Amino acid sequence: MLFSSGQVLAGSVSGGCLEAGIARKGPWLARERPKCIRFDGRAEEDDESPRGTGCDGVVDILLERASFATPTSSLTVIEDCLRQERRAVIATVFSSRDPLAPVGARLVLDGDGKLSTESLSGSTWAALARAAELASSEPRGRPRLISTPNCQALLEVIEPPPHLFVFGAGPDVLPLVEFAEAVGFGVTVCDTSARIQVRERFARHAELYIGSVETSAALIASRRTPVAVVMSHHYPTDRRALQMLLESKASYIGMLGPLRRTERMLDELFPAAEQLSARDRSRIHAPLGLDLGAENPAQIALSAVAEIQAVLSQASAVPLSQRGAQPIHRPLSELSASTLPELGKTGTA
Repeated sequence: MLFSSGQVLAGSVSGGCLEAGIARKGPWLARERPKCIRFDGRAEEDDESPRGTGCDGVVDILLERASFATPTSSLTVIEDCLRQERRAVIATVFSSRDPLAPVGARLVLDGDGKLSTESLSGSTWAALARAAELASSEPRGRPRLISTPNCQALLEVIEPPPHLFVFGAGPDVLPLVEFAEAVGFGVTVCDTSARIQVRERFARHAELYIGSVETSAALIASRRTPVAVVMSHHYPTDRRALQMLLESKASYIGMLGPLRRTERMLDELFPAAEQLSARDRSRIHAPLGLDLGAENPAQIALSAVAEIQAVLSQASAVPLSQRGAQPIHRPLSELSASTLPELGKTGTA
């Protein structure tokens, strides 16, 4: 969450329980140096520390002054990831007894394998560098708690958001684009003709690419996490789109319409069953979407975006109420310095 002079500007850290208190007291608490504050929903608010989550939970929040001045600034790293479509790993110390790794010290491993550090050295630097290298090598990054004898750090993998490519530009595409935009996806609508009504329909919500299905392959290749939905309602165009997408790195390929329509396309594209690998087959979702009883375009769009989110998150998509007492959020995995592998390609501080 980014805020200034007591006013929340962007983002959040809760559902609304903490933001006002943080914006009110945060600048004073972090006036000299970064500080980690615990917000405890089981305690009453006092004059010394902001408390109360409203949800009977406990949250640790690191408060620090925002800056674009250094390559290890979180804002700088995030901006670089968004602009260049690449990932980075950030490790930030939030609890420490190590003078060489104070609270707020940070290590960054960028997409080129280059390490940058701020206020960090010694054995803690080595442990966080090893953890960052390990996280960078994993296909799906996830946050971790890194523990050394004298400090704890949060390791985060920063990824550019998924980018949805929609092949089709009819009126039923607009709800899909709006839902995808609302959950944070980038969106490109691909159409073969520059009709004025199409440009007007998507001008506020998505990039519009006018060209052949085949030439859009370069756009998909330029995105780190592309996903696609095929819904032009024109059989030959949809078949060409499916063929191109199977040759791309799109991790999700949603096909509007009944399964038999997509199976017919696959039979035409791959006369021999063994020509289509199991991995490629698993990327195809036909018909697209979760079973929500969807009938109209908005409901179908909701089910499609929900399925894409579940696939990208490797989530089950079952109702949370059926999970019993399991936590809503996945537990944060923890690594200790003693279990981390030796430092490899990232070099030395």
